Amino acid sequence: MILLAGLLGCTGPDADARGPCNDVNDALGITVCLHSVPDEPIWDVISGPAETDDVVRLASYMTPAADDAPLPTLFVNQNIFPLHYDMLTQAFPDLYAGLTWEEYGTMVTDGANRTYFAGDISQRTDTDGSTWYSFIVWEKPADESTTPSLEQVTETWLALSQKFHLANLVYVPYTETQEANAATWAGAPFQIRNVDSDVSYEPYTEATGYGTVRLYTLDELDAATVAGDYGYQDILVLDEAPMDLERVVAGVVTGTRQGALSHINVRSAARGTPNCFIADPLTSLAAWEGQLVRFTCGADDYSISAATQEDAQAWWDSIRPDPVAIPVPDLTWDALSPLLELPTDTADQRALNLSRYGSKGANLATLYQRIPAQYQLDGFLLPFSYYDAFMRTHGWMVDLGSGEVQATFQDTLDAWLADTDFRTDAAVRREALDALRTAIMASDVDADAIAKVVAEARLVQGDDSVMLRLRSSSNAEDALEFSGAGLYTSESGCVADEVDGDDGGPSRCDPDKDTERTVSAALTTVWASLWTMEAFDERDWYGVDHSMTAMGVLVYTRVDDEQANAVAFTGNPSAVDDRYLIEAQIGEYDVVSAPAGVYPETTLVTVTDGTVTRILRVDTSSECGPGEWVLDEAQVTELSELLSDIQDTFPLDVTAPDGQTILLDTEWKVKADGQLIIKQVRPFLRNDTALVGG
Repeated sequence: MILLAGLLGCTGPDADARGPCNDVNDALGITVCLHSVPDEPIWDVISGPAETDDVVRLASYMTPAADDAPLPTLFVNQNIFPLHYDMLTQAFPDLYAGLTWEEYGTMVTDGANRTYFAGDISQRTDTDGSTWYSFIVWEKPADESTTPSLEQVTETWLALSQKFHLANLVYVPYTETQEANAATWAGAPFQIRNVDSDVSYEPYTEATGYGTVRLYTLDELDAATVAGDYGYQDILVLDEAPMDLERVVAGVVTGTRQGALSHINVRSAARGTPNCFIADPLTSLAAWEGQLVRFTCGADDYSISAATQEDAQAWWDSIRPDPVAIPVPDLTWDALSPLLELPTDTADQRALNLSRYGSKGANLATLYQRIPAQYQLDGFLLPFSYYDAFMRTHGWMVDLGSGEVQATFQDTLDAWLADTDFRTDAAVRREALDALRTAIMASDVDADAIAKVVAEARLVQGDDSVMLRLRSSSNAEDALEFSGAGLYTSESGCVADEVDGDDGGPSRCDPDKDTERTVSAALTTVWASLWTMEAFDERDWYGVDHSMTAMGVLVYTRVDDEQANAVAFTGNPSAVDDRYLIEAQIGEYDVVSAPAGVYPETTLVTVTDGTVTRILRVDTSSECGPGEWVLDEAQVTELSELLSDIQDTFPLDVTAPDGQTILLDTEWKVKADGQLIIKQVRPFLRNDTALVGG
């Protein structure tokens, strides 16, 4: 094999050259990553064993795809960080604190705007015993626009060749699109080899799982993911391996081979769920579609057989986290309460508030009574009893197994929670829950209940034309063991629309809206969100007792024409780093759930004895120009120093397990006049022992 003179031959200086990896390795006392692989002993440090037919060991790499990429070419120690994302957020928080999974995916796969090329490097053996080294370049297999071109693969190969000195790297296409493209490349400066042709079965995680077989093409998978058609009770059979799966599943079969460090493989191995490649699986397993099965990825072959519900349930219980207990709801308490009048002095009072009003509202009342009024919104709380009374007195015509009957919404849920098909079939469950939420939102809240809410709003807000924001405050969110972040819905409501005696728009609180925004409609929207597919499955995965869930409502003045939104943690949730992490975005853009391509600015703040001593700007907002910031230094300082006061005074009635740290997760707005407002606080449990440096 010919080595590239000038690229692969000079290993000494390159091996000694320092870079960001050296600094991180020194700081943590472990080898997180290296900037070169000069010899086999170094390769053995960063690579890990692979138990596939032709791969002996493997590691992963990143190399710049853009001139402004913050990190140079590096090789990730696969024994420390199987996922690049974890390496970036934990080892390089000054660069990638707050990086979301979606932003990471864009960074390493976006066809035209990659920041890095990334993938695996594998040490392979042929049947004659000879050894060779290959590299792959990641893409999103369902999106051909992300498939790397000849120029991009050449750029990657040249960058890696300057740092990898064991052999001349061979390019291995790992998707059907990559193979088709590579077949047309004449005069490529690197060798290309396809390795799939003689393999009909390959295990990645040898294990047994139980689930309903779901067959999807890669094109169908995205829609099924959005619809929630599969979950932890399903075995996914796919024609091609995706880059990743957003949901926990009971097992995966792909019709194309996976990289040994693919995200699917890493996640399956961590969970101990079966994962293997089978040639043409949509045909091989077509007869099992929709059936509950016991599926095994074995060392030499797979096996599949019909399963009983009892065996499947026992296995599902074994892979889930320990069940999370939620506060028992007090369904008899019917008093509405202004935020500043709720008793919060003792742990017993705060526990009672959680059982009556839910976590979000109870936490905010506790917080507001301990901070200056200028940072607050006027608001009040609706107890669980309003939701419970609505669900027990309103209903619909529904088939619960023996033909259509009139049933209350609560009776419907009781029947479904006892029904095997509903509990085990994601498609059945989604259809049922979608219909239930539609029926709830189409129902009117009782007049006496609305009258009490309107009266309280007038007392607290004092003006019918002030738009209210109604937010979920269930007993299954904002807790230490179960965050439930983003599971439930907030909605706006207008008292003037509620009492004007007509159904016609525009809204009297918001003339730009053609339709009315009644308080009744906002309430039913928030209540119905307790039963979204996403919320049900998330609770189910964590063993939450659905029959114990209830929805309170936090009501406060809506902030209009805000300058910015922000999320701030009293520490980095992704790394053992106690600097405050602030992410901010202009206007009404959501920091956490923004549209594709929209990302917030990220700032790390050092606070010493309540005073800001350093502000580190990690990343700018996608919506700001060069040199512009969503929050200026004065606002960052004001927010951080108030957050320090909150960290000192907000009472936590729970303690962190050994090796874990409780952070505060807070949400903020900047009003049109520049005034900071805090609108949410909840505890966040950081598992330090699972993070590098912990």
